Amino acid sequence: MNHFSSKKSRFSEKNTFPLAFAISAHFQVGILELFLATSFDPLDSYCIHVDAKADEKVTKAVDQMVKCYQWKHPKATIFTVDDPISVFWGHFSVLEADLKCMQLLRTRNTHWNLLINPAGTELPLKPMPEIRKYLEKFPNGIIDSFPLPEGNKGRFVVSKENENNTKTDQVKESPPGNIVMRKGSKNVALSRELVDFFLDDPSSKGLQEWLQDKSVPDEHFYSTIITLINNGTQDLNSDSTYGGCVRLSWWGDNNCKGENVRAVCNFGLQDLPRLYQDGNCLFANKFNLDVDSIAPLFHALYLLNS
Repeated sequence: MNHFSSKKSRFSEKNTFPLAFAISAHFQVGILELFLATSFDPLDSYCIHVDAKADEKVTKAVDQMVKCYQWKHPKATIFTVDDPISVFWGHFSVLEADLKCMQLLRTRNTHWNLLINPAGTELPLKPMPEIRKYLEKFPNGIIDSFPLPEGNKGRFVVSKENENNTKTDQVKESPPGNIVMRKGSKNVALSRELVDFFLDDPSSKGLQEWLQDKSVPDEHFYSTIITLINNGTQDLNSDSTYGGCVRLSWWGDNNCKGENVRAVCNFGLQDLPRLYQDGNCLFANKFNLDVDSIAPLFHALYLLNS
């Protein structure tokens, strides 16, 4: 495990607001290593879901990294999922990996306040003390939810094949309870109350089942279910972000200095100054060692020495 020198002790500020992280990883262990190097606190909790179809070297590297943290911090809650699933972009397995970690985190540690679900390609945008202080202002969590764009309505018309994410001829029924579908970010911050609701409430379970053969369900599950939190009556007017932002991504950005891959900016070294101008979001996606291996290292050093 690489180590970075910093100007002050990693745990010099007492952690009075423990967090839980449900991390989904599938390649580039170096980014995950940097995430832990810049964010780890023994009072926080970490569940890492490694894609079941990931290269064996990736799985072994993550296992060894986690064992290292467990050895150095034997009382900390950090672990990998024992029964991971194969994750494919654009279908239910993305959401299912999150839900697996949620289920484990709520039983492994009872002391965390909010759960966050970063991807293995993300890094904190700000030093963790700043992120923790920011999140203390959002005890009810942060979930992005807005009306379904016209161009996304076709996602719910027919079923999709799981691995290929291709359309079938099977016309889908309306969502359970005629729920009005919403859209939002896959990245959320969830209170324990919300985690319990998403895992246990019948309306949540019904929507999970309905979304299993839909396209990009992770963009619609949290954003839709949060509107039902009030006694099952859908409220389409409340702001469940409360002004917060969990993840920053640049979509189709012509000013991306790294490389736009599948319409998302994979940050380059020259992107970092613009990233640091963001005063609201907490984590940044996407870092990619194949696009720029220096940018994530410089960013990690910035976080550790801030």
